[in-house]
Amino acid sequence: MQHPTRPITRGLTGLALTVLTIPALAIPAAAPAAAAKAPHHTIRYASVDSCPREDGTATPCHTWRLDLLDGRRVALKDAMLWPLTAKGRPDRTNSAPLTVSGDGESVAYFRKSDHRLVVREFHGGVQGGVRVMPRNPLPRGVGMNAAWLKLSQDGDRLALGYTAGDGRTRVRLFDVTRASATGTTPETDGFAGFSGDGSAVLLQRAGDENTIGLAVHDDTGAELAAAVPPQIVANNGPWGLSADDRTVAYVTGLGEKARLRFYDVATDQATGSVRFSLPKDAALDMIDWTGGHEVTLHLVRSRGSRDVVTVLKVDTETGRTRVRDSYKVRSGAFAYLSCGG
Repeated sequence: MQHPTRPITRGLTGLALTVLTIPALAIPAAAPAAAAKAPHHTIRYASVDSCPREDGTATPCHTWRLDLLDGRRVALKDAMLWPLTAKGRPDRTNSAPLTVSGDGESVAYFRKSDHRLVVREFHGGVQGGVRVMPRNPLPRGVGMNAAWLKLSQDGDRLALGYTAGDGRTRVRLFDVTRASATGTTPETDGFAGFSGDGSAVLLQRAGDENTIGLAVHDDTGAELAAAVPPQIVANNGPWGLSADDRTVAYVTGLGEKARLRFYDVATDQATGSVRFSLPKDAALDMIDWTGGHEVTLHLVRSRGSRDVVTVLKVDTETGRTRVRDSYKVRSGAFAYLSCGG
């Protein structure tokens, strides 16, 4: 399910998710949540219900909910349901921006009571402290309905992307622990994500003659490296940026012929690949570095009105894979957001 507040790449139609159709790795049915043993990744995903409007269209309704690994579902009652437009009116055709950190321990959203941007910790199924970001995080004239949020793997960094009235997109970056803004990126055509340790971000840029560029920026928005990669890289998003702030991981191929490949943005060079297996009939939704030699993939398969999400860990040296989690998104959801890595 496409999430209305998920970062959308403008004008880069070649980056659409690729459906994997060759049978390969056997993925078990969604395992009972109680079987999960990991002490972290408390939150599996956040979702909001869909209700019909008088004109027949759908609208988000009730409240955001968090589905936890232990099977519980917790209402996030202080999160805004509908985003405000630049004129301060609720946009009932969309859900307000929200994001879950890669480790499943934090969730960021706009607070209902005062419209402040906040990050709430969520440990062991218990709602923890809230960190309130600076006031007026969006420029004047930009509504929440033109914005999206993304937390880093550990939840210590937050990205707020927005598109202004002139069509230009930028990303404002925050240090969550200090509750402070650290910088804003230059204009971009897409946000590919945080590096493995959250110290940098990977951005997309549209170049001349329909080329796609990649650029690495630090938390102040300053450029660290940039290149126009070969088509094999550019045409196979999504990409994941390593903690070294230069190595990008991406996937090519299908089934047992799939390859996890690596590209160095600083040198504009391919740096190797490893063969691994992917399940059939799945779309690669996210790729994140979750260790020095590990990436985590989120794969999505549609099953009627419900999506099945499989979280796959891949050793970047051997290609060995392990299913970390697999679950069905609850029915009747207007939108949902999985935790990242």
